[in-house]
Amino acid sequence: MNHTSKDSLANSSQYSAYSDSYFDKLYNDNTDPWQYQTRWYEERKRNTCLALLPQPHYERAIELGCGNGVLSELLAHRCQDLISIDGNHQAVKLAKERLAALPHAKVIQGIVPEKLFSLKELVGQKSLSSEDNSINQPPFDLIVISEILYYLSSKDVDAVINWVLHNLTLNGTLLCCHWRYAIDGFAMTGEVVHQRLHQAFSVANEKNHHAFNHQSQMIDSDFLLDIWQRSSTSVAMQENLI
Repeated sequence: MNHTSKDSLANSSQYSAYSDSYFDKLYNDNTDPWQYQTRWYEERKRNTCLALLPQPHYERAIELGCGNGVLSELLAHRCQDLISIDGNHQAVKLAKERLAALPHAKVIQGIVPEKLFSLKELVGQKSLSSEDNSINQPPFDLIVISEILYYLSSKDVDAVINWVLHNLTLNGTLLCCHWRYAIDGFAMTGEVVHQRLHQAFSVANEKNHHAFNHQSQMIDSDFLLDIWQRSSTSVAMQENLI
């Protein structure tokens, strides 16, 4: 993701949480503000994310911050069901158009994390809240969080992490990918975000939750990519190589 264009569009005030006006400016007369469809940087990053997923196919996935749906379209070919969320109405419109031929992929508008706690109708009777988690199996075996957490407040990042802890199935996969550099107008960076993720899952494992095993890590010059599995089984183990 090229954030130079974002920086020029951000105003001088400091945002502490998701900003409607910030993203409205990005999508104003622009269907691809980060040039997902034309930049090799973006294509390379998407290919890396998809290649490092430890499972070839997932039953039910959710993508937080789908933008105009370029990655969503590729994820849809790896998932039986996909829910993609974005807070911007224009991004949602574009993503819906892109995924129109893929009826198992649903795009919804909503602000993260609030929207995460009102998704029950989209996933049947499976739990989407920690209160129901002891009764039902968590609903998602793939959660994708890409280029979104540094736009949220610290409190909201913690809420997303807590939601992940209660909504990723056993043997499920969490993929997180973020730009490493500072974004003008926002306090957090990808470095800070991924440090918080590592710390949170380490603490969760110490509290005897089902382990979030750190499956893969890529430290690129420009972005960070981390994949956790709620399983201790590696890809080689899955293939009976070990």
